[in-house]
Amino acid sequence: MNTWDVNKIYESLKFLLRSNQSGGISTTDFFNAWNIEQNAYHSDLLGKWQLRSNGKSGSNTGLIMNETIMTDLSPFVIEGSVAISSGTVTKPNDFIYGLARRLELNSIEYLVSKINHGQIYYVNNDVIDPPSVANGCYYIVEYEDYYNVLPSTATGDLKLDYVAHPTDVVWGFTYDADNRKVYNAGLSVQPKWSIPTVILITKRTLSSFGVSYKDKEFENFGAKNTVTGDS
Repeated sequence: MNTWDVNKIYESLKFLLRSNQSGGISTTDFFNAWNIEQNAYHSDLLGKWQLRSNGKSGSNTGLIMNETIMTDLSPFVIEGSVAISSGTVTKPNDFIYGLARRLELNSIEYLVSKINHGQIYYVNNDVIDPPSVANGCYYIVEYEDYYNVLPSTATGDLKLDYVAHPTDVVWGFTYDADNRKVYNAGLSVQPKWSIPTVILITKRTLSSFGVSYKDKEFENFGAKNTVTGDS
């Protein structure tokens, strides 16, 4: 995905501070605040989704998804696979929200229906579609950091498409001969957002520091970057 690296973000910060004749902000303070803002924005996007009524025999989408939001979040959508152990699946460490689930056993995939806690009794006692390995009928119930799989004798892997938590970006550096910090891409962690979203998060971060700016100033930085080839 086409995006800015952390050094480009930092260069835009310095450009805007000079334009506004503002005081300096350390890279540590700025990127700590930037990571807070990217997590807040990520949460804002997730908060715009609305739950859809999803009964045992109804739609398995579970969400009414806004296409624009999903495009923005697409760098954080992960296709994972977790082994089932004693009827339980531990969620990945970066898990935030499950989008789809399939059970894979002996290279065959089965649909997995997500049910709520109040449906466990009724599903287990269903005379038509009870949990069954023989019939390939599987259900899951979500808890804080794991899923319970029905039937509890289920084996195989749970194929899990999910929205992951954004990783904190890091402006990595080494010191030059004069003990000055020099950007080091190899020690840095880059953002996954698209360029417009990176700019939006950077604007929110600057606002949190009380730095005023005009949108035109970001355009001026982009024009300067294109002309000079700065990276």
